[in-house]
Amino acid sequence: METFRRLTGDTAYKQNPGVVGVAAPRAHYRGPAGSLLVSAVLVLTGCAGAAPAAEAPSSAAPSPATPAPTAVGACPESDGQGPWGDVIAKEQVEDDAGSYCHTTLDPASARARFDPAVVDLDSLATYGFTIEEAEAAQRAALVYVTEAGLDSALLDDSTTADATWFEAASPWFTPAAHAALAPHVASYGLRDAGVIVSQSLPSPLTRDGGPRATTTAVGVDKIFATLSVDQQTPLLLVRTTVTVDFAATDAAIVAAAIRDERGTTTLSEDSLRASTPTLFDGADDEGLVLAGGFNVGFASGDLTAIEYIGAAWTLSTGDGALQIDAVEPELDPSLR
Repeated sequence: METFRRLTGDTAYKQNPGVVGVAAPRAHYRGPAGSLLVSAVLVLTGCAGAAPAAEAPSSAAPSPATPAPTAVGACPESDGQGPWGDVIAKEQVEDDAGSYCHTTLDPASARARFDPAVVDLDSLATYGFTIEEAEAAQRAALVYVTEAGLDSALLDDSTTADATWFEAASPWFTPAAHAALAPHVASYGLRDAGVIVSQSLPSPLTRDGGPRATTTAVGVDKIFATLSVDQQTPLLLVRTTVTVDFAATDAAIVAAAIRDERGTTTLSEDSLRASTPTLFDGADDEGLVLAGGFNVGFASGDLTAIEYIGAAWTLSTGDGALQIDAVEPELDPSLR
């Protein structure tokens, strides 16, 4: 697979294919998203039907600095409207598998509030961005991450082609970024292009009218400015962290681990019985946890449409015994 160029501030990366393996036990894994040590990576796009269509970006959500009341009635089939961690109800979605509540950022979440302490003011001054632009970029980044990155229609549904979803998702991106990313999405998929989480979770996830994730935690651990790989275009980057819990039966987790849609090591039921016996105890209490982050970048003059994006994350059973999938950066000094 072609190497994509990525940045995490002062270092560029290339991405390895996903892997399947046995991970270390996940003690106290459900900490606040802001405490995660997993760094997101950034795809520099300048170099580089049954299922619902791509979700349109929110246009009316208030700034995180001015919390609004929790949405009421957005998902009438759900027992509640949230928050479920840092997200609230946005809209009810019907697909071939049933009904679920599509979620969005809760503007009243403490982690959604803008914290100037995470902003690298020196880099902003160097590349001509302001603290006000950093706040606007944070809001836009977190709305994208919650609505699309972590909760798109393709999260647990592969009946729609990645390229079809991405074409419908063009309002999220600048025209230049969408055009540059489109061939990579067509060739390698949305997951490996770092655009959204997809192709790893059981299909389908919960369809009870509520959200597919039981808890979604998002945060921002750094906002900084830098140049793109062309060494000319200034970028304002928001580095986010995420932790998402999904309920899933043991049988669904086994099926997702065995399914080889990502070029990962092939597993069998026998090998999983030996390595992860808890998936066969009938308790259905492990669930799945996705942890990592997105880097979301914006160019000067437009802090609503994404110019660059990338992601790094792992998907593991709730007890940490089995890592089902991972998108992780690998240091490549030649790309600096």
